[in-house]
Amino acid sequence: MSLVPSNDGFFPNRVLQLHAEVLNKNSVDQEFTINWQITNDEGVVLREKEFPYKVKGDSVVWAYCPIYRFQSDGFFEVRAIVQTAETSQKIKTVVTVNPEKITSPLRKTDDFDAFWSNAKDELSQVNPEYKVKKIKRDKSAKTHLYEVEMKSIGGLTVRGWLEVPKKKGVYPTLLQVPGYTVNLEPVDKYDDMVIFSFNVRDHGNSDNTGERNYKMWARGLDNPKAFYYYGIYLDCLRAMDFLMTREEVDQSKIAVWGASQGGGLAWVTASLDQRVSLCIADIPFLTDWERYFSISNWEEIDEWMAHHPNVSWDEILTTLSYFDTKNMVDKIQCPVYMGIGMQDEVCPPATSFAAYNRITTPKKYFIDQDQGHWVSDERWEEHYQEVRSFFKMDKENK
Repeated sequence: MSLVPSNDGFFPNRVLQLHAEVLNKNSVDQEFTINWQITNDEGVVLREKEFPYKVKGDSVVWAYCPIYRFQSDGFFEVRAIVQTAETSQKIKTVVTVNPEKITSPLRKTDDFDAFWSNAKDELSQVNPEYKVKKIKRDKSAKTHLYEVEMKSIGGLTVRGWLEVPKKKGVYPTLLQVPGYTVNLEPVDKYDDMVIFSFNVRDHGNSDNTGERNYKMWARGLDNPKAFYYYGIYLDCLRAMDFLMTREEVDQSKIAVWGASQGGGLAWVTASLDQRVSLCIADIPFLTDWERYFSISNWEEIDEWMAHHPNVSWDEILTTLSYFDTKNMVDKIQCPVYMGIGMQDEVCPPATSFAAYNRITTPKKYFIDQDQGHWVSDERWEEHYQEVRSFFKMDKENK
């Protein structure tokens, strides 16, 4: 059984059109019921209706969802529960109505801008102590490879892999930032682009702030300056500082790109550092926290709250508001590309659009109707080509 929406899951006129294809693999006729449930992304049931059906042996029946007109813009889940006398099967899909119109109230403290201005000042007082070590590479490699290390906030050493074309010159540059717990490594992809695959603290070859695990993001939820992402956001700015020291980097052509946590970090870097020329954010995390926790939940925050019973949700959300990309992206001054998976349950699409829709620079988005929380190999390749196209690299090389 499968659910098949029309229009790739987009319903701009707010009228839902979707059907279930139910295959009877038996040679005898079968009776069943379908219970249709339509909910918003917070799980509130908007409509529920059950219908009886018959399907002939070895055949398919198309069962259409009852007509429903959405009253608001956003993302919605449609479930079909098929019940026979012996079995029950549930399938679901996510559809959207005018995602570019999604809004979400800002939760932003009066000292937000001062907080990040002071944070950048604090970072500037840390001597970066850049170290660049050349790594031996096969002669067939397209680029020279260097392991780079630098000091960031708190004196922690963060590292990354710098790939530089073998031919001396000044090149467009791509700063890649990692998803949560991801170890970025060299890519050896192009001989006409500088690529810096940068690992923030607790990732890849960078130093740790503690044990590496999926609980890291919840550290310091009761204090903005002690919160885990305070250091990580500033690590990304330190990586930009490093790129400014390199003679092979064209400072007018720097793109930043990441997925999941990295998508959020791409937004953060472009928001806090106007030296970014292009920002690509896939399935971005770190946005619209209040809505995020009304849609989904991580066990880590339950565990953290159990150990901090005197800290309220309001206090946690206030801490998180300093790191909510929704509160930052209006500062972006470069074009932005965003990629979304319609079926993403880890980073709900509505939260991404709550931030994206506040970006004022030229922007575009891509939604894969069948994609969850991942980025396909095809999309990775397309992004490299988007960077090349944006910087007009192939035209200049002809």
